[in-house]
Amino acid sequence: MTTQRKAAMRIIYVDVDTLRADHTQPYGYARPTTPNLQALADKSVVFERYYCSDSPCLPSRTALTSGQFGITNGVIGHFGEAARYRLDAGHRPHPDRPLLGQRLGDHGYYTAAVSMFAERHRAYHFLGNFRESIRATNEINDEDGREINRVGLDWIRRHAHEDDWYLHLTYWEPHVPYLTEPGWTEKAAASGPPPAWPDQQTIDAHAEVYGPRSALDLHYWRGPRRSSYPENMPDEIRTRADFEHLINGFDGTIMYWDSLFGELLATLDELGIADETAIIVSADHGESFGENGCYAEHAHANEAVQRVPLVVYWPGVTDNLPADERRCDALLYNIDLAPTLCELLDLPVPSGWQGTSFAGAVRGEEIPSRPYLVLGHGAHTYQRSVRTRDHLYIRTYHPGAYRLEWEQLYNVTEDPHLTTDLLEAEPELAAQMRTHLAEWWHTYAGRPGALPDPMQSTLQVGPTGYNDPLEYAEHLRATGRAHLADDLLERLATATGATPVSWHAPQRTVA
Repeated sequence: MTTQRKAAMRIIYVDVDTLRADHTQPYGYARPTTPNLQALADKSVVFERYYCSDSPCLPSRTALTSGQFGITNGVIGHFGEAARYRLDAGHRPHPDRPLLGQRLGDHGYYTAAVSMFAERHRAYHFLGNFRESIRATNEINDEDGREINRVGLDWIRRHAHEDDWYLHLTYWEPHVPYLTEPGWTEKAAASGPPPAWPDQQTIDAHAEVYGPRSALDLHYWRGPRRSSYPENMPDEIRTRADFEHLINGFDGTIMYWDSLFGELLATLDELGIADETAIIVSADHGESFGENGCYAEHAHANEAVQRVPLVVYWPGVTDNLPADERRCDALLYNIDLAPTLCELLDLPVPSGWQGTSFAGAVRGEEIPSRPYLVLGHGAHTYQRSVRTRDHLYIRTYHPGAYRLEWEQLYNVTEDPHLTTDLLEAEPELAAQMRTHLAEWWHTYAGRPGALPDPMQSTLQVGPTGYNDPLEYAEHLRATGRAHLADDLLERLATATGATPVSWHAPQRTVA
């Protein structure tokens, strides 16, 4: 039975695909990429250490709206069994693990979305969050943010003077391939110096780091390709000029998105509801730009990919906070957002959600920080990492088509671009991080009633939906990099004693 709501509110969740936190002004970026986001941040709380529990797109948004890690909800990757959401049976949402939108709806909130995400990733469980779900166009890729505004701002105008709604807007920008007009790339180039890292020496070394969207295979996707938008992206990264071209394209798309966000803010002002509407701005994941040798891709469970921005404006709460209460540096997951919204709206938090509310921080209070986070990636590689306040430990379970070590350890505070692996130099710290990962795994997959860890149960197939590692190895040979092809094949060697067929659907027999 539907219960009565306890708080009246309009909420807009602005979901910006691939928005890397440290390329925005609220997070200290030197270039003026996001003046409109900064204007919102000036009356909001900015969360410094907010991470998607699972990446990239499909695992992240599933975790966000289910309130659960991928190891529990079933979605750790982008295809096959690794992308299968564990939906409970019955005619109603399970009371212990409803989707965020279902919990809001059960308490009187009208939920709506303007998003192509469900169709793009066949994530039809995502639609369960919303009474009304709109695709702005018939496109399921490369949708222009102007279309989101065309439909989304019209929706806001029609519902402006109603209470108790939640609107989710998904913007494709700044996801590759940077489809904005070249003028935005030029504007970014003229806005200030680009990041100083990677330098030329680092770029030269990255010629030995293979993988789709690596320096020499920047556009490899199921085969070698050239840049489809050369005005915004180079063909490869061989020089600083190439890198600057690439980063100008990325920053230009952020500037374009921010201009659209400005239109959203102006519409709320025009309608007289800007001071009565909560706005939450975040991303599904970030993007690597040289970290671990990867460029313009979200392929690892590293700092560049897993850390995402979070700016929360809550009318009547964040408006008048002093400056020292407008930033929170506690270690947080995106699965914490669902219980936070429930607490802010005075709604009960489902017992099956695995996040923890940080509503206190939205109110300007100091909140405790977790000692560590465990983060996962399952679309291009299979990795899990442990993030403490200073360090990042990364464990690779399947490299996909990438050159990756099985274990890595970095001091992110001192080495933000992950250039120095401390695994051998700090054995005690490495052992502690392994223990954190094991404790987390046993908590969520090693107890009665737990279903198999999808990263383990799909490990024989691995993250091969976008690129076949064996085909990529042949590409390496064809481009004069046979030694790198040999390295990849060695990393792909089957685990000792493993059966060479799927355990649940045998394809061949041994004579």
